[in-house]
Amino acid sequence: MAVAGTASLAALGFALFPLEARAQETEPSAETAARGNTIIVTARKREESLLDVPESVVAIGAEDIQRQNIKGLNQIGQNVPNLNLSMRTDGYPNVSIRGVGAFGLTQGVGFYLDDVQLFGDASSRFGDLARIEVLKGPQGVLYGGSNIGGAVKYVSERPDPERVSGRVKLMAGEQNVLDGEAAINLPLGSSWAMRVFGFGRTDDGFLYNPNSPAPVFGVTYDQPRDVGAYEEFGGRVAIAGDLTDNFSLQASARYNEYDGPANNWSRELGSPGNFTYPKALDVNRNPRNERKTFGANLELELDLGGVLVTSISSYTDSKSDRVTDVDLTQLWAFNTIQPQTFEVLTQELRFTSTDDGPFQWIVGLYARDLQETMNSTLEFGWIFIESDDPFAYVTVPFVTSEENKNNAAAFGNVTYELGNIELGAGLRVDRWRSQECALDVGHCASKSETEVLPRLSLTYDLNGDAIIYTTYSKGFEPGGWNGIADGAPLIFGPDGMPTLVGYEPERSAQYEVGVKSEILGGMGSVTAAAFYTTYKNRQFEFIVPNPGGDGLIEGITNVGDSTQWGLELSASIRPVDYLTLSGAFGLVEAEWDDGTVLIDGLDLSGKTPPNVIGTSANFNANLALPLSDEMDFIADLQVSYKGKMKGGKPWNNVENPSYTVVDIQTGIARGPWELMLNVQNVFDQEYYTDLEPFPNLGIDGLTGTGPETFIIGTLGHPRIVTASISYKF
Repeated sequence: MAVAGTASLAALGFALFPLEARAQETEPSAETAARGNTIIVTARKREESLLDVPESVVAIGAEDIQRQNIKGLNQIGQNVPNLNLSMRTDGYPNVSIRGVGAFGLTQGVGFYLDDVQLFGDASSRFGDLARIEVLKGPQGVLYGGSNIGGAVKYVSERPDPERVSGRVKLMAGEQNVLDGEAAINLPLGSSWAMRVFGFGRTDDGFLYNPNSPAPVFGVTYDQPRDVGAYEEFGGRVAIAGDLTDNFSLQASARYNEYDGPANNWSRELGSPGNFTYPKALDVNRNPRNERKTFGANLELELDLGGVLVTSISSYTDSKSDRVTDVDLTQLWAFNTIQPQTFEVLTQELRFTSTDDGPFQWIVGLYARDLQETMNSTLEFGWIFIESDDPFAYVTVPFVTSEENKNNAAAFGNVTYELGNIELGAGLRVDRWRSQECALDVGHCASKSETEVLPRLSLTYDLNGDAIIYTTYSKGFEPGGWNGIADGAPLIFGPDGMPTLVGYEPERSAQYEVGVKSEILGGMGSVTAAAFYTTYKNRQFEFIVPNPGGDGLIEGITNVGDSTQWGLELSASIRPVDYLTLSGAFGLVEAEWDDGTVLIDGLDLSGKTPPNVIGTSANFNANLALPLSDEMDFIADLQVSYKGKMKGGKPWNNVENPSYTVVDIQTGIARGPWELMLNVQNVFDQEYYTDLEPFPNLGIDGLTGTGPETFIIGTLGHPRIVTASISYKF
């Protein structure tokens, strides 16, 4: 279906080409209207300059998103120091910011599309974006739970009633990549407009299944060779306009469908410093993820003169079916089948001041209802059930749960300017509740708590072009329960019924000081920030053998407290009109607090927690050199460095080596046309975005010929060359 979607997008693009003459006579859209070099963000839920926000925010603009082909989580992670972001084995984000967040079942960092939080499809592709904002540090006051480490916001282009505009981009290259996307903005008369975006992609990936005979039993299961092959397509429709002179509406609907691997999961038998980065995944069943998502948003704005009332309502329905070969061998030994659904309703109502006075404020109410179901099974192959048929298997329940998560919150944030000083204060009172039922045994339990989250800031304006600030903020990740699948849980209650094992919420508090300044008369900017974070009741995923039967038990546990501190530096300069240079550096030091001891006696005190990248940096160069009045030579360069990181769990981890990735895009732009050659990972750097030790459940473990554990990791993308052609009108 993605091939058909790509072809239809191409047809749409060529159908729009006759609009060129009209396009040349129009002005830029309102979203990209001339604002000098000022970067506008909505980190505090109001439009303001990036350099005026008293916290660390990174913004990736629309032109960089399009030209650098930023289409997924990994590419965002490569662009931002102290952001560790990749896709985990079930297709959801592995993410931490400044060492705060989670790799596994907990979220830690929030993902948003137009102020609506994403849960079941945060790893989907979102296009036609005005920018991506990365907010570093706890975002509890304005964004609530699951933002303990920060937030990643996708901000889409809004419908513009002033003009017809759009773009089409087609890309093809190695791995049989075929990628197309198109967007069009259509005025509908008066103040109304509609914007339509669609995309489609097919990709063979770079992992392959050699389908070699099983090591001992000589059975071949003939899985498709391209393990990493995937198809994805989707789109979004938005309509906006004025209902009255002071009452406006924007409604949007989106759909995304993905059929491919959960991630680029590799089985590593080497030791750290001796990794082989194998691209062969010799399994009896290729891991797959089929996901479909529908979402709808309704935004209403009422201007009362000095006060803007905003209502944002959303509904999201996401379904996925995942298959994972857990033993990672050709032997049909152990697979998981995991159908999962998310159904989410959210409502936010906020009141925002709009006058120009020194006192600015925003207050609001928020409610969320999330229903998550999992009816997964473990699939045991013929070797475990002692069958003579190499295709025989049995299934048993794994996680059969229904979870309901609710939030109700009131929040407010105020700022007051007193000469060159701005004072800021915010507060959120958030009531959360989590109830989980183990469907196979009919046992339920609930947990709830009220969080009080403050935020304080003090900003001093030096000369109109620079600020010095200090900020204190808190965040939290809700607690919950671990569902037990098959009546053989970790703990039985006094009545003999299985007990759900709970885990507590985790909390963070961050102190940050920083400076932001324009330099060279607005030709560039510099920022610097130092931070100190306390992180309580850290949640980690666990997978343990089921003490009451076959298989595994998966859940979440609280390990202990840790402390993070570090700094960030960034600079950008435009020495001439056609060249922009920028760079950033991040440093994080983290350690477990004294007295952090696991149940088995392992003392973690002073050790570095997993999933913390100590140093990271990036450098970008953007060149648009005029060759004539109508033609520019374009060359974009991105260099990303990620330092060493411990991967895995606190009780069992492994060091992931540092790596550097270089991407280049170069080509010609003439009028509305742009022809580009794109090289991702120019020097074919081999690397993992995450690593963890894992029990050997395959044939080596059964026969005693191999190690008890091996290492699984998500491979970074090897070098790939593509070409693209774009048309804007």
